[in-house]
Amino acid sequence: MYITYETAQYSQNQKSKFTKRIKSHVTIPNDLPKPDFMPTKLVRISDMKVVNGSQVNEGYCALSYLWKQSGDILIDETTGKYKRIDEGKHEIISYDNIFPDMIIPRYKLPFDYKYRSIVTWSKLEKMHHALEIIADENYYFTKTVQYVKFEGIIQQICQQFNIKYIWYDQLCINQDNEDEKQHEIRNIHHIYENAYCTVALVPDYCHEHLIDTNKQQYFKCLWTLVEAMKSKRLLFVG
Repeated sequence: MYITYETAQYSQNQKSKFTKRIKSHVTIPNDLPKPDFMPTKLVRISDMKVVNGSQVNEGYCALSYLWKQSGDILIDETTGKYKRIDEGKHEIISYDNIFPDMIIPRYKLPFDYKYRSIVTWSKLEKMHHALEIIADENYYFTKTVQYVKFEGIIQQICQQFNIKYIWYDQLCINQDNEDEKQHEIRNIHHIYENAYCTVALVPDYCHEHLIDTNKQQYFKCLWTLVEAMKSKRLLFVG
């Protein structure tokens, strides 16, 4: 399975009832305090290199996701074990020339008796113009699609949210070393408890609806449920 990440996010201000497309807000502080427990390995986001956790002098974040999101998961017919093949088909979609002030008010229509006195043709013309822009997205931005491996998706997300170090099993555990795997699995609860924040990757979550735990695959996996429950904070990324 290959996933898509859009660098432009949606935000709604309930007070003003304006909806606009914006860039992701930086949510992770610059200086994270180093916890008492550090994972054996961490991924340094600047170059996606695996480093020793003991040599990192600040806090870290963790990733919670489904393995099938990271590429093609195949079964080795000889060993019976699962292996991942990533052909770099994940998509990062970025937008250029977004108007930061492109705010579309929700005007009432003239036939609404309560609001008819404040509705003018000028406002209706503005609304019509805004709808034309929505209908023709290229009118106000250009879209760029970049194809990357799963690591590229994680790097993009972390850079946008100001995450410098992250832990996730595919890179921080040698999947071919059973002793290492068992040792790290025993420490999973410590890893997620001590992470400043856990990034929950839920590709089928979008701005058009709230998180639906009955429909989205992320919430049907016991493993991700445990990771979420052990975390101090959750950052859902769709």
